[in-house]
Amino acid sequence: MKLGYSLLGMKNWKRFWVGADPGGKGNFGLAFLYQDGEVECATVSSVDEAIGKILHIGIPFGLGVDAPMWWSSREGGGRKVDQRLRKAYSIPSGTVQSANSLQGAALVGGALLAFRLRQMQSTVRITESHPKALLKACFCDNWEKFAEEYNVPENCWRNEHERDAIIAAICAREGFEERWSTDLSEIRYQSEQDPRKYWLAPMHYFWPEWLE
Repeated sequence: MKLGYSLLGMKNWKRFWVGADPGGKGNFGLAFLYQDGEVECATVSSVDEAIGKILHIGIPFGLGVDAPMWWSSREGGGRKVDQRLRKAYSIPSGTVQSANSLQGAALVGGALLAFRLRQMQSTVRITESHPKALLKACFCDNWEKFAEEYNVPENCWRNEHERDAIIAAICAREGFEERWSTDLSEIRYQSEQDPRKYWLAPMHYFWPEWLE
C-alpha cells in the first residue's frame, strides 16, 4: 500500500501516534494520539483488526508497543533492559518479566503488528514500551499524575488495555519527537538480538530518564 493512499482517511491530515497493548480476543488495546492532544481508544481481538483500524486513519508517525520487541537466547530469555529496570526501580519480576514468562498473545501480537505495519510503510518508526513499569517507576503508580504531566484527556479509556496503549503512544511521541533521549535498547547482553540489525529492525525503547 502506498503512503499517499493510506493517508486519505487521516482525520484532517493530523499527525498521530499509535500505542498498542497486544493481547487475545477482546484484550488488544489501541490508542490514537493526535498532534492536538486528542486521544481515541479501541479494544480489538487480533492484529488484523488492529491494522485495519490504524490504516483507516493513516500511517502513524510512530508506534509504541507494550511487548518485548527483541529477544534473548539466554536462560529464561532475560534481557539486559529488563534487569536494569527491575534494579533501578525495585520493580518485581512479576511486573517486568522475561520474554519466556509472557503469554504468547503479547509476544506474537507485538512482533506481528510491527511486521504488518512495516509491510505497509517500511519507514514507520517503532519503540517498545512498558506502561505498567513506567507508571510504577516514574509516577508511583499514579495514573492521574501521568495524565497531568502529558495532558491526557479525562475519561478517554475504558479498560486497562486502552490505558496502557495510551501510555505506549505517548512513549512513541516523546521518543520520536526527541523529548526523551534515553533509548534502553542500546545496552544489551551479547546473546540478545540487535534491534538495529535483526528482522524487525530498527527498533527502539525510549524512556523518560537516564538509567545507571
